[in-house]
Amino acid sequence: MKHILIGTAGHVDHGKTALIRALTGIDTDRLKEEKKRGITIDLGFAYMELPGGGRVSIVDVPGHEKFIKNMLAGAGGIDLVLLVIAADDGVMPQTREHLGILQLLNAKDGIIVLTKTDLVDDDWLGLVSEDVRVAVADTFLQDAPMACVSSFTGQGIDSLKNIIIEKIGLAASKNTAAPFRIPVDRVFSSEGFGTVVTGTLIEGALNNGDTVQIYPGDLQGRVRNLQVHGGSVGTAYAGQRVAVNLSGISREEISRGDVLAFPGSLQPTRMLDVKLSTLKDSPREIKSGTRLHFYYGTKNVLCKAVLMDAALSKLTPGAEGYAQLRFATEVAVKRGDSFVLRFYSPTETVGGGVVLNESPKKHRKIKAAETIKTLETLEQGGLGENIQQAIADAGIASLEEVQKRFGLDKNAWQEELSALIADKRITLIAPQTAIEANYRKALGDKISAQLSVYHKENPLQPGIKKEELRSRILPGQKPAFFDKILQLYDDILRLADGRVTLCDFKITYTKEQALIRDEILSRLKQGGFTPPSPEELLQKSKAAEQVLAAMLTEGVIISAEQGILFAAETVAQAKEIFRALAENKIPAESKSQGGQQSSEQGGVTLAEFRDATNASRKFALSLLEFFDRTGFTRKTGDSRVLH
Repeated sequence: MKHILIGTAGHVDHGKTALIRALTGIDTDRLKEEKKRGITIDLGFAYMELPGGGRVSIVDVPGHEKFIKNMLAGAGGIDLVLLVIAADDGVMPQTREHLGILQLLNAKDGIIVLTKTDLVDDDWLGLVSEDVRVAVADTFLQDAPMACVSSFTGQGIDSLKNIIIEKIGLAASKNTAAPFRIPVDRVFSSEGFGTVVTGTLIEGALNNGDTVQIYPGDLQGRVRNLQVHGGSVGTAYAGQRVAVNLSGISREEISRGDVLAFPGSLQPTRMLDVKLSTLKDSPREIKSGTRLHFYYGTKNVLCKAVLMDAALSKLTPGAEGYAQLRFATEVAVKRGDSFVLRFYSPTETVGGGVVLNESPKKHRKIKAAETIKTLETLEQGGLGENIQQAIADAGIASLEEVQKRFGLDKNAWQEELSALIADKRITLIAPQTAIEANYRKALGDKISAQLSVYHKENPLQPGIKKEELRSRILPGQKPAFFDKILQLYDDILRLADGRVTLCDFKITYTKEQALIRDEILSRLKQGGFTPPSPEELLQKSKAAEQVLAAMLTEGVIISAEQGILFAAETVAQAKEIFRALAENKIPAESKSQGGQQSSEQGGVTLAEFRDATNASRKFALSLLEFFDRTGFTRKTGDSRVLH
């Protein structure tokens, strides 16, 4: 069954509430003041029985200009609009304002209902009908059916019901795969039950027992009971009016304007990137920096609109452009949501728009062209481009969080993700973590720049310590994850001994340092298997210490163990000596089988190696243990064999 929300709109005293009563038998005016004054002040709710069973939810909104904020609280989730116009009055100011608001909220379908037709003759009704058609031209209602009714006599009500039923059949199905979302329009305590909130389930499905989160904020609770049209249900679906009995949340902790949603599915923010449109008949214009009332769902907060086009100082009536809205308090919306803006003072509706990015960074005018290009991509791009941009906004994104925000089922999500990976627009760092292509390049450039500066300032150092680089580039990331990020750049980076170096980096020596290097290498070569100690080589010279560290990085000298250094060619000679000793011990039949030996064959003892190198036991042992560590030899008993 399709679940849609029907909502009224129109000028005060044009018969919206009476029309709902005629359609449903339900009086939506529930407040004492509404009964006393005879006008709707706050939202009212009803349902209409459908042929063959089932009910459709209806929200009745106030028409008086003083209660426009209440009208806005109910207009956001409407799927089928009943634009109510009294035949004896015709199009009035709130008729136009409500129509403009619904247009800004991206309403898709509706029915024009001329009420109080029993008070006018046919000629007058014809004139009003023509006037209405002119008023709705170029709006979503320009081709809408028109029903002429009298709620007092019942004339035309059955015909209107048939049109409504036909419209319900043609309506698009709601997205029930998305995480559930309910803008809260009413909160109260019920004796024996506790906190109850009501609202329209605008997407997803909510189950009895589900965990919920109150946005903005991190307060969580659980669904104790769920009702639709006054009856308990196990599951409620997008398009239905719901009453949710919550456990774990007190009445004082939630209010109208909050959003009840799946935990982790929304990202509260104080900034939004949006596409703005101003009403053609707006009495005001939006200048960059203008303070405005922002209406979304059931929420109303103050914001400042900053226009993104550096050449655009204001939006005149009927104009549109990109802007960043900045708030004093957090809001919880999603990309693609529509909103309405009213002037700060006096509070007049001036425009609205659609959210393009719900978690942007603060834009600066100097990057206006780049920012506008990104926003154009978000506005015009397909689903893949929008997912890519969402990952780019995060830099390094949790794919689980991104999937929640787009509300795609597993198969649709995997299809989009696979295409992005195949096109190299994103790269997986871990199974549920991705980096966007442009951000990956920018991050690589940043790392390269840091290393270039480090190499310039430290020409003899083997590279920057990995932890130091992490603290400069991505201080918030864990060391193990930073290692995975560095692996993305193995074409430009080299990692060794906990240090990071550019692949094309080569140690360079000054003339003075080159002389020190030659001196150290010469003395180590002369020492052979009995080399001088580091202390003898350095002579307490800081310059010599730096050169020695660089030589170790180059690999021209080798540290067999702490305090024992050999020239690299001396170590190579020692390997040949060991190889010769080992091979001389291999029996002929073993050699004929490829030179392989058992652990008992070809074993060379420390004494044999010491005598062959004419080194002391200390130096001979340090070389053999170095061979073991580097995989050249393997110790077995009191001897060693080639590995």
